Amino acid sequence: MSNDDLHAVTVHSRVNRGVAVACWALLAVLGALVALQSEPRGALAAVILAVWLGYAVLVFLWAPALVVDDRGAELRNPLRTVRVLWDALIHVDTKYALTLFTPGRSWPVWVAPQPGALAARRAARRARDGDRTDPRSPLDTGVRVGDLPGTESGDAAALVRRRWAALADRSADAEAIAVPVTVHWARVAVLVAGPVLAATAPLLV
Repeated sequence: MSNDDLHAVTVHSRVNRGVAVACWALLAVLGALVALQSEPRGALAAVILAVWLGYAVLVFLWAPALVVDDRGAELRNPLRTVRVLWDALIHVDTKYALTLFTPGRSWPVWVAPQPGALAARRAARRARDGDRTDPRSPLDTGVRVGDLPGTESGDAAALVRRRWAALADRSADAEAIAVPVTVHWARVAVLVAGPVLAATAPLLV
């Protein structure tokens, strides 16, 4: 039994987090420049807008995660968290992003999008070079782009499928098992209120 079968595993998007750090650095520089060169009202609006954009980066790029444990998979997407128990899962797909299917519903995983063409070619080349028994690219053997080892969608899908195969009760009635969904209303409120506050705050100064 592998190590990830013994405890919860949390998956983040390395690409998204790298972009998030770059965005925060850029926002800090631009926000400071605009604030220093603006009158007080403009500076206040610039600071509020920069903070709001930084929060949006946190919500959409840094915070999302996939948590896989012995009971199921928790999809911590930007605006909602979905808990899919193994007994409720009926299909795992990677056509556009890692997506978990339950009866009548599909649940995309924010942190595991299908790789782009360049990333897919690199992953396929690494997989081919690492397999000395088959000189062909995995893409030539029918492996879907989203399932390529070394990609965010492929690695996350492999983790989910491995746990699902080992721990699901195949005799369970998937339709009878609830899929809890928690909407992050506080995040929604802040994301909606930010631009409004940036536009109206200078009028109150």
